[in-house]
Formats: sequence, C-alpha cells, structure tokens
Amino acid sequence: MKRDNIRPPGHELDTLQAFEPYPGIFAYYDGRTGERFHSEDPNWLDDGAFTLGVCTYAIVSGSEALLYDAGITTEIASFMLDHVTKLGVTKTTMVYSHYHNDHIAGAPALRNTTIIGQVQTEATIRRNTEALAKDDPPIQAVLPTKLYDKELTVKIGNRTVELHHFDIHTNDGTILFLPEEKLLFAGDTLEDTATFIADPSSLSTHQTELKRMAELPISKILPAHGSPDRIKSGGYETTFIHATIRYIQAVDEPVEQPVAWKQTLKEVVAKDLEAGNLIYFSQYDTVHAENVQTIQRSRQEGVIAAG
Repeated sequence: MKRDNIRPPGHELDTLQAFEPYPGIFAYYDGRTGERFHSEDPNWLDDGAFTLGVCTYAIVSGSEALLYDAGITTEIASFMLDHVTKLGVTKTTMVYSHYHNDHIAGAPALRNTTIIGQVQTEATIRRNTEALAKDDPPIQAVLPTKLYDKELTVKIGNRTVELHHFDIHTNDGTILFLPEEKLLFAGDTLEDTATFIADPSSLSTHQTELKRMAELPISKILPAHGSPDRIKSGGYETTFIHATIRYIQAVDEPVEQPVAWKQTLKEVVAKDLEAGNLIYFSQYDTVHAENVQTIQRSRQEGVIAAG
C-alpha cells in the first residue's frame, strides 16, 4: 500500500514533503514554498535549489535501500536514512546523479553508506573540494566510494537498478532505470519547466543524448526538479524528454537572433504546457532568462575567438 504524508506533523524539517508515488519508492521533496530558506543574498541553496524545489528518492526492497542523491542539507539526508531504517533497511547505498551542490550537500550524513558516482563526478568533486568548503552555505565534500563509467547494474533486495551515464545538463550525469517497473529517475537531465543550461557548447551533445534516453522502454519519469503534485501522482510521461529537446532547439536555434530569446518562457513552451508535457512554474522565468544570456555570451565569445 502506498503511503503519503510520511513526515510526521511538527517535524523539525517543516518544509519537507515525503510521499510514496509507487510501493517501496519514496520521494523526499523540499522547496517551492514561495520563501527563501538560507538567505536573502544570492546563494546556491536558495537560487539553485530551494526556490525551484528539489526531490531526492529512495528505492526500498526488503532490508536494502538505494538513495538517489544526498539531499540539499544534511538534515534531509539524515531524515531519509532514518526513514528507510525504520522500514527495516539495514544496508543502504547512495548514488550521486551529478556533482552540483544541491545533489551532494547532504552527503556528510551518509558517510557510513556505500556511495556510487560516475568517474567524472568523483573527479569534479575532488577538484572542487576547497571551493565547496568556501561556498554559501559551505559544503563538506564526500567522495564516492565506488565508481562506474558507462553503465552499472545493482541489486537492491529483489529490485534491479540500472545506472546509465548521460552527458545531459552536465558531463557526468547518472540516471537510474528500473527495467521491471520501467521507471526512469532523471536527476537534472530533465527539468520542469525548463532545463538549466550550464554549458552551451554541449547543447548538440545534450540533444543527441536525450534522443538516446528516449530509446529506453520508459513508462514514467521522476525528476529531481519538477512539480511535487506530478511526482506524487506517479511522474511524467516520456513526452517530457521531447519537450526538453524542443526547448533546447528553440533557445539555441542556428540563427543570429532566435525568436525564443525575446519570448517569455510561457511563450517558448506554450504547446508543451497546453499538452501537459510541462507544468509552468514562475521561478523558471529566471532560469530561462539566464539560459538566453548564457547562450548569447557563449556565441559572442565564439565570434571574438574566431576573429
């Protein structure tokens, strides 16, 4: 039987939502409250995580659990670990989806678990250890204890979980796929309402990789950043992948001035909003504006370098 409202009333993590979209699959969602969590000043926790909303997951079978990402705070990580322990779990594994702050910050609370990361995830966290310690708020870097490169299959109790490397959003992306349930855990490779573009030079690769992802026999998709109601009800359709491709194509159209650069986010993704492939969330207006600026800057630098 699925259970919702897992977090007891009055718990110290008063913004955390925890629910069970599928039997034995738990979602821990924090953010999208309309408020800031850490500071009114620019900082990664609010601007890259809390205001947009972040979901981490646990896949439980028997006495084993796999956590997908470490949470945006150590308190959330501790809550996840405590929750699965109360379900009878005695062996826990955690997988990093990629190296960004809002996916690794809670890891100090998970030091006694096996932590799996893609080889580039480990290298990037290692390289950024000192910078992470000086960030706002600071992050104590925890390196993966087990590495993989392209694919890895693990058994969690009676469940089979596949890890696949995809160069989408960042070059170290790890998605989880449950072949029996046909569930895809997307991390940041898919983001609703719009993907965050960190590296414009890789957008062609990202589109190719998204098309490769679409070849998996997916029934539903559970992202890190998306609508809590959609996640709670079982996740997104595979049209989410194609909507992401269309957004990238619009903002990176191979013309001097793409139409999408002067459009609002709602205008750019209007057809996908109407079809229900995406759900509009106003905080992504800022993400869209930053994406356009990032692509513009990249193109200008390219012209200067060519000249």
